[in-house]
Amino acid sequence: MIRVTVELVPFGIGPPEVLGVAEIANDGFKSDETRGVRGDYSVRLYDKGGRLWKTGAVVDFPRKRLLAWDLLHRALADAVGDRR
Repeated sequence: MIRVTVELVPFGIGPPEVLGVAEIANDGFKSDETRGVRGDYSVRLYDKGGRLWKTGAVVDFPRKRLLAWDLLHRALADAVGDRR
């Protein structure tokens, strides 16, 4: 599982306050000679009180080709949508 915690650190010296947590869990992977190793993930986002806020999924993610940041981006996009 990948866990990303967002904290507010007042004036950069703390103590930190947790604003939210994202959990990205591996639901399985598949290997394909032409497409490489790809994974499926479930996503859970929690608010600052630790309550489940949103859920989502990332399907067919190219695990070996992209970075964890790309996985987080896709997880947030699926769970929350485009907020640009």
